[in-house]
Amino acid sequence: MPQLLDQLLIGVILADDQARPCYINRAARELLARHDGLEDSPAGLTAATVAQTRRLRHTVALLAAQDIDAPASAVRYLGLRRRAAHAAPLLVRLTALPGPPRGVAIFVTAPEHFQPVPREALTVAFGLTPREAALAGLLADGHELRDCARLLAMGEGTARNHLKHVFEKTVKHSQATLVATLCRMAGPCQ
Repeated sequence: MPQLLDQLLIGVILADDQARPCYINRAARELLARHDGLEDSPAGLTAATVAQTRRLRHTVALLAAQDIDAPASAVRYLGLRRRAAHAAPLLVRLTALPGPPRGVAIFVTAPEHFQPVPREALTVAFGLTPREAALAGLLADGHELRDCARLLAMGEGTARNHLKHVFEKTVKHSQATLVATLCRMAGPCQ
């Protein structure tokens, strides 16, 4: 199982009720090694500030003490500030684990480490041509249509025509809904 969890791009930490890690996957080890918003100390996980550390540990203790059969209350989300002022917060999802001993699964994502949508997956999932998949992938990566056209060495009119086909094949009617769908498709595995 550890080898499988090490393939995930999202950080996975299994912690006890005191927020002391029992298991840390590769992505989480790399994140903790940067000391940027979340760290592993002898006393357990710590955040960038004392207040956030208290909030994190309180949430872990609360979830570990809850009945695992209470589905809505068994998941919590936190945003942890980073030491770098300009960095987006770490996105943290905490889920109660069945026990005994009781514990919590902590999933940590640094927004700048979101992976691009695999073009091959778009081709297979929606029947897009390679050029349509490339255009859709660039849009999902945050590029404007005119920049996509330039990057793909095509005219803006051709890019618009490809985008029209992408809308038809994905059953989406706006660039925003298309990008939202594609971003959700970006897998957690490498």
